[in-house]
Amino acid sequence: MRSPRTKVVLVGTGNAFNTDGRGSQCVWVDPGSSPPFLVDAGPTALQGLERAKLAPGRLEATFFTHLHGDHIGGWPFLLLHGAFVERRSRPLRVFGPRGTRKRLEGLANACYEELVSRQKLAFELQHTELPVRKSLGVESGLGFTFDTIPLEHHPTSMGYRFQLPGRTIGVTGDTRWCPGLEDLSRGCDLLILECTCKKKPDYAHVSLEEVRNGLSRLGARRIVLVHLSNDVARALAKRPMSRVIAAEDGMMLRV
Repeated sequence: MRSPRTKVVLVGTGNAFNTDGRGSQCVWVDPGSSPPFLVDAGPTALQGLERAKLAPGRLEATFFTHLHGDHIGGWPFLLLHGAFVERRSRPLRVFGPRGTRKRLEGLANACYEELVSRQKLAFELQHTELPVRKSLGVESGLGFTFDTIPLEHHPTSMGYRFQLPGRTIGVTGDTRWCPGLEDLSRGCDLLILECTCKKKPDYAHVSLEEVRNGLSRLGARRIVLVHLSNDVARALAKRPMSRVIAAEDGMMLRV
């Protein structure tokens, strides 16, 4: 029997400045054969999920690509929603680089001390901290495996390659163009690739210029650009590339 198609929703596609009103980084992945999960939860994650009519209560896990605020800042509000709106009781899995638990607990405590410090959460948070190194076939406990590949942006930065039934999806998080990025793209049916600006920057991000020049080295069948501005999207529309599209908040893809 053929596996059900995976639904991917680009909940938030913007950068740390929310340029052009784009939401913060957040990706919803629903494999169909197992419950959905998130990759990153920036400050506007809950708002984006509500706008896309995606129920946070269905989530079984959240994966974090690195520990910058525009990728983790929505975490306290997801906890708050779980506690008071969902009345969640079942565990929620949390995957991320080493230091994730301490960073998330500190963030939640700063926002809602009474919720965390008095242990009022009725659901367990099950943390899995991952070394920032290349690891293949890591068991998620959710019905699929995933690979991690270190990327070049922050000491905690790594990309995920999710080996879902019948398809493979890669998510870079933030990175500069590097060998790890090219490695991550291999074998992906869909690569969700950060593309912050049009020209190669001095800081650790990918540009549209680099995507054009390096497209032949990216092995993914389809590539969707996130962490971008409308300027990047317009530049791609003016000079399209095969198998590459620019995301918009709420965009849904079937893989």
